[in-house]
Amino acid sequence: MSMTRRELLVGSMAFGAAFAGVGGAGASVPAVGTPARPRKPRLRIGVLADTHLDGCAPAVQKLERALTAFRRDRVDGVLICGDLADNGVVPQLEELAQTWESVFPGSKGLDGEHVERLFHCGDHDNGGYAQKYKGVLEKYSWTEAERDANTFSSSPKSTWERIFGESWSPIVHKRVKGYDFILSHYTNRGWKCAEGLDDFLKGFKPDPAKPFFYSQHRVLRNTVCGPGVWGQDDGTVGKLLSAYPNCCAFCGHSHQTAFREDSIWQGAFTAVQVPSLKYVGQEPGHVNRTSGHEAEQGMFLEVYDDRMILHRLDFANHKALGPLWTIPLVGGESPFVHETRRRAAKAPEFPVGSRLEAKIEEDAGGGARSLSLAFPVVSGLGGGVRAYDYEVCVHALCFGGDVVREVRRYFSPKCTFAPCAEPEMMEVSFPLTGFKKWNELKSRSYGGIHVEVRPREIFGGQGAPISADV
Repeated sequence: MSMTRRELLVGSMAFGAAFAGVGGAGASVPAVGTPARPRKPRLRIGVLADTHLDGCAPAVQKLERALTAFRRDRVDGVLICGDLADNGVVPQLEELAQTWESVFPGSKGLDGEHVERLFHCGDHDNGGYAQKYKGVLEKYSWTEAERDANTFSSSPKSTWERIFGESWSPIVHKRVKGYDFILSHYTNRGWKCAEGLDDFLKGFKPDPAKPFFYSQHRVLRNTVCGPGVWGQDDGTVGKLLSAYPNCCAFCGHSHQTAFREDSIWQGAFTAVQVPSLKYVGQEPGHVNRTSGHEAEQGMFLEVYDDRMILHRLDFANHKALGPLWTIPLVGGESPFVHETRRRAAKAPEFPVGSRLEAKIEEDAGGGARSLSLAFPVVSGLGGGVRAYDYEVCVHALCFGGDVVREVRRYFSPKCTFAPCAEPEMMEVSFPLTGFKKWNELKSRSYGGIHVEVRPREIFGGQGAPISADV
């Protein structure tokens, strides 16, 4: 059977005892019902990207935590979508191999079954980053000759085969429990496409009754995270994959948070943007930046006969980042078409009775003023939709009747973590330098300020505002 839109948005996380529902114990996801508990999945895959191991302990510890969570839930394989190493040098890739072996000795899981490594290169691995990053000499106490000898891109095939004990070529084909995985290593020759993919697909005959999986580092053009997302390829791969409606393609590179509801896309095939485990970036156009280097995000994929379920994970808090995504495999439904989701998206709303606190802050020298605001965080705990960001609109009425309007957007301080990590309130400082005429007035009797704050979701929907006059 196929999943309906109503079933798509419900349920708590099934990803092991360590990962509770969206808000943790007792919390709920936007729901109108609960789907029947699915049968045991045919395939379990841990999904990561951009681990950027750099010879320092924090990056290794993040990877260990993620792999340990995957081991506990008996994955059949782990996919890492490129940028395994930060500087593309041999010791960092060896660090990856050693960390893997410490968690999956002999590439075996808790039940003794084989766990497949589904790793491939990104631009940091095979793009000559050792030469670009001068600090690597100091980090490893190398001469330039020693650095060049330890640069992965100087001999990728022999280095990969020595470290990981498996063959290396631009395109690698693996099978895990009867499911096909096509891994595209980043190469300078195919830096905006996928070297060798066209030739490989000419001889590839996937089972039309099953999904198959493709992974590359760069973002597939005009698919996930909107047309302006950084790091897109040239569109060649998307054209090739358009012949395969049963393809599910993963990519990394952009470091966008998995909390973005547009991180999954459906068109002629399905595409998923995988967040960086090392640090999460955020789209431009916002006043503030959040704790991206503290975030630890990844995904967990379950494949059944009639659906795939994708969990978005916060390893730092052992919780879900958001509602699970269910991808139907039968019935012809495509619930993740962006236009469909835009029409169906439910706006986040402030709790009933929420208040906006606003006051003018004067700088010590009597110069420009700023507006200090405090308002509730819309976390989605206890029901409702979690806000992606917040739009603050300020209207200033100046002497003479002139009205100046300025709009800014803000992220909540813990938006890269699970909802349980969100504070109850957030504070922002809105600079008033843009309201020059009003700002120069020393008496408030000459004018006033009206402020509105609206919670937003990623497709642009806005909840009802809360407001204040200053």
